[in-house]
Amino acid sequence: MTDTTANNYWQGFSQRWNRLGSPLRPCAEDVANFRKAMGGDPGLCLLLGVTPELADLSPTLTAIDNSAAMIAALWHGKQHAILGDWLEMPFAPASFDTLIGDGCLVLLAQPRQHQRFFERLAKIVTPGGRILLRVFVSPDQPETRELVCQKALGGKMKSVHAFKWRLSMAIASESPDFTLNVAETAETFDRLIPDRARLAAATGWRADEIATIDFYRGSDARYCYPTLSQVRNSIPPSLVEKEVIYGSYELAERCPILVLESRA
Repeated sequence: MTDTTANNYWQGFSQRWNRLGSPLRPCAEDVANFRKAMGGDPGLCLLLGVTPELADLSPTLTAIDNSAAMIAALWHGKQHAILGDWLEMPFAPASFDTLIGDGCLVLLAQPRQHQRFFERLAKIVTPGGRILLRVFVSPDQPETRELVCQKALGGKMKSVHAFKWRLSMAIASESPDFTLNVAETAETFDRLIPDRARLAAATGWRADEIATIDFYRGSDARYCYPTLSQVRNSIPPSLVEKEVIYGSYELAERCPILVLESRA
């Protein structure tokens, strides 16, 4: 994605944020799980991105995002946010006690960018510090795009947002690197479910909810949905997995919070 295309995409994304729902955005259960895993004194905290739901998890929090549009649209301004690249963060070693993020890996290519990302996190977290990331992971046994659409038309899904995630993951699983151009999600939807009224009748979803899939149309953005084992393969030995926290909402099994700790 070129810088201009990326800026346009994220500017549009920031404007549509309030129309998105769980699991695309962290819900109250996710926030509670983050808070519990962070403990009573998370120390100096870095938020990767500007996810509003996570902004108040620490009184000493800095956020870093590579989109000025996202910062302007979503950041509350109570704490510091800087423009920067997660793969080249401008922080000294051991700058933060806790690092948190929501869906970060979906924006990076694996394995190289994922490996680089975790290496950077390992460098800037203090010894014994924690890293908490909600990760979007494909199932070990992938679905097909046709099956996902059949299940939606059969009324087997509660949320249109979970449907979009499952459809995108099914498409991504066809690629060796589990990556897709998000525009293909909209194209597949048009081809396999041409009658939106039929989908609305089967699911009870409103027309404006179904229309959120049009956000992907014509986009050059690429999303990555690795399996959990692939994520683990990208983590350096200096970081130890402490736990994987799952919620109870629809598709929570594909959106766990991965808790890592830096070796002291």
